[in-house]
Amino acid sequence: MSKYLIRTTASIYLDPIDGVNQLKKDLLLYDCLGMLNLETLLQGLDQYKKYPFYRDALNNLIFLVDNKKFIELKSLIKPGDVMMDETDMKLANLTMDLKTQGTQISPDDEEKRNEIFWKLDELDTRLWCNIANTTNEEIYVVPSLKDTNSFELKETTKQKAYSIIHGLIPLPVDNTPWEKILDFNNDKDSRLKLSALKNWINDLPEDIRKDELNDKVHHLLNEYKESLRRHKISSRVSIFKTVVNSVPTAISELLRLRFDKALNGFFQIAEQQVNFQKYDKREKLKGSELAFISLVEKKFKNKNYR
Repeated sequence: MSKYLIRTTASIYLDPIDGVNQLKKDLLLYDCLGMLNLETLLQGLDQYKKYPFYRDALNNLIFLVDNKKFIELKSLIKPGDVMMDETDMKLANLTMDLKTQGTQISPDDEEKRNEIFWKLDELDTRLWCNIANTTNEEIYVVPSLKDTNSFELKETTKQKAYSIIHGLIPLPVDNTPWEKILDFNNDKDSRLKLSALKNWINDLPEDIRKDELNDKVHHLLNEYKESLRRHKISSRVSIFKTVVNSVPTAISELLRLRFDKALNGFFQIAEQQVNFQKYDKREKLKGSELAFISLVEKKFKNKNYR
């Protein structure tokens, strides 16, 4: 099942430089990105393309659209009757109320009109994401929202999990080319680890609180990093043993006369802390379900990465 992150129009239009760079981070976790009324954004950016930051944002979005990495949200909705739950009905009613308010505002009150427009941007995105998830079981969409003060936000466990994990993904440096992001997406190891992460999220209980889930994610990630650290220690110990045991006899004897007890004591302590056989496969390390996060950090957290 493909996972989509749906951005609001405001997230790019009001801050095209940072907004576009955030999309690089988004694509490290999600299969594809999208937006409600994408064509409206593209037309708005094109209207002001004489300004470099709007022109760059437009070119970046066109690149993603051409590579099928940025789509119109409504294209994910399958035709048929839409069953709205209580939350969706509240969102729909609030949307209609705001639209009515918008018609009653003076044309000269641009600040108030913009305030309502961007609230509607958030509300509509949330509502249509719910509709997409209801009508299409082949995909799963997560709305990326900032201003939820005007309405109640009820997240599913999946949405909570993706939101928490998304916050742990490092933001690539500004000049990281899109090709590097796409290559990472297509890498076999990346896809395997991301698949394991998705599977772990799918198995989460539906009634878990966000604070509990946040604790669970961080605990599991720390377990993996600690397991990985111990695995690396054990690997180094084994290599060092091989080196010592393979040196010429005379040198080996000299080493043993001076350091044998110390070396053996060190090896024993290290092997008591770490059972190398237990960590022979990285997939068996504790917390390996979140190995994808460590992989992304390794690839993109380094500011020298290009």
